[in-house]
Amino acid sequence: MATPSISSRPPGSEPRRRNPLRRRSDSVRDWLPALLAVSVVVAATLCALLGLHLYAADRASALRQAQTLHRVSVVAATQPFPAGIGVSLATVDWTDAAGAHAVQAAVPATTNAGDHLVVWVDRNDVPQGAPTPAAQSAGTAVTYAVSAFAGAATLLACGYIGTRYALNKRVERSWEEEWALVEPEWNRWNRHG
Repeated sequence: MATPSISSRPPGSEPRRRNPLRRRSDSVRDWLPALLAVSVVVAATLCALLGLHLYAADRASALRQAQTLHRVSVVAATQPFPAGIGVSLATVDWTDAAGAHAVQAAVPATTNAGDHLVVWVDRNDVPQGAPTPAAQSAGTAVTYAVSAFAGAATLLACGYIGTRYALNKRVERSWEEEWALVEPEWNRWNRHG
């Protein structure tokens, strides 16, 4: 009966021999998709953080603005007239503890004389734009984040494609150089074989 040989290495732990046909470019090509995936995840995370930061900053700005303004109920004294792209002005009236006020304020274009509206004014009773609503802050933040991600993804995809193209060209040149060395030997062997 044969005795089993005793090995200092556990089975399956033999050193891995390098495949002579595997090139460094093959390893790079294998790692490129993983690198692209990690880069896309990092870009998505950074863009999401950008969106959250923009939303928080816009909400803080709107809160500061709201603290310096107050709402008043007014009556449109005149028909609105266009004062720019998407902006209509009308004279509005209201009365408060400080007395009667009549000023021009931005109003919806569909306003008619005599309509009741709410206008935001500052401490000096000068009409101001309303603080940014939360939905608009969220929409702006999402738009910037998605745009930044689209740009980053485009750059990453172009980098991936460019790297693959350069790698393929390099491998092709390498094969041509090696074939130029081997072909004369091969042809001589085939002629004499």
